[in-house]
Parts: sequence; C-alpha cells; structure tokens
Amino acid sequence: MESFEELKEICRAACHERHACQDGFAAMLMADNTADLMHVWRRWWQDIYVSKYADIMTAQIATATGRLRVEMRQSDVFINEDTERGLLIVCKPERPITVGGRARCYVFGSGAEVVATDHAQVFCRTKGVRITLRGYATAKVEAGDCEIYDRSFLKGKPDSIAIHDQAIFEEIDEM
Repeated sequence: MESFEELKEICRAACHERHACQDGFAAMLMADNTADLMHVWRRWWQDIYVSKYADIMTAQIATATGRLRVEMRQSDVFINEDTERGLLIVCKPERPITVGGRARCYVFGSGAEVVATDHAQVFCRTKGVRITLRGYATAKVEAGDCEIYDRSFLKGKPDSIAIHDQAIFEEIDEM
C-alpha cells in the first residue's frame, strides 16, 4: 500500500463493517491527506482499538511503504518500528520492538516482542505476544506473556507473568 487513497479506503471499509461511531466516521471521511487521517486516528484511537476496527486495518497497514509511511511518521504514527513518541502499532514485526518515552503502543501481531521503557504505555489483547516492561512503563494486557521490572505497572489478565524488583501487577477478571 503506497497511497493515502488506499489507506483511507481500508479505513472506510473497516468502519463500515464495524459500524463506527458517527463522529469518528465523519471525521475520517473528511480527511484530505495522511496528516488529517493520522490526526483522526490519534483522536479516536481508543474507540478504534476497543471496537476492533484496528484488527481489520492492521492486517493491511503493515504493508504501508514509501511516501505513505513517511507521512505517517511525520504525523507521529509508527508501524513496527522503535519510537519514543506518538502512536506505535505493532502488527507483524520482523524483530523485537522497543518503545520508550511517552509513546503508546498497541500490539496486534501474534509472535511480536515488545520492550517498553521510560513512561511508555502498551496495550495488548493478542495471544503469542511477549511484553517486557522496564522503568516506569505501564501496560494493559488481555493476553500474552509479560515480564515486569523496576517500577513498571501491569494491569489485566496476561497468559503468564514474571514480576521483578518493585514492579506492580493488578489482575482484572473482566477487561
């Protein structure tokens, strides 16, 4: 996928299939370029994630290349790459991904490995994922294997967990 038009069509189809909220859908349709669309993603991302539109989109956005990928980076939206800012979407990484600073990371790809440091946030509901938290990183995890260190904080119901140092884990029965 190389063009804004292709990306917008993927988003439109995903929103249509999942019956997106009217405000978010309208904002997405009004986007004239990649920067506008990435602004909509950041504004509505939690709704996109919870409603599982992202499951549909991420299968295809991992193929973003060229100018589209550059424009997404300029808008602080990253795919399968290390970052310390913005929104990171982990779909099908070929190597472990490191997220730091105050970035927010959403993990969709089974087999992914994510290491979060500083004050980064990780969100995951995918089995077969390995997440490591260090520093003051936080995570909300519904599936996956986790290892937490330092003063990091994990909330959720991971498949397995190893707690080290002064890290904190809060189990939640229903997510």
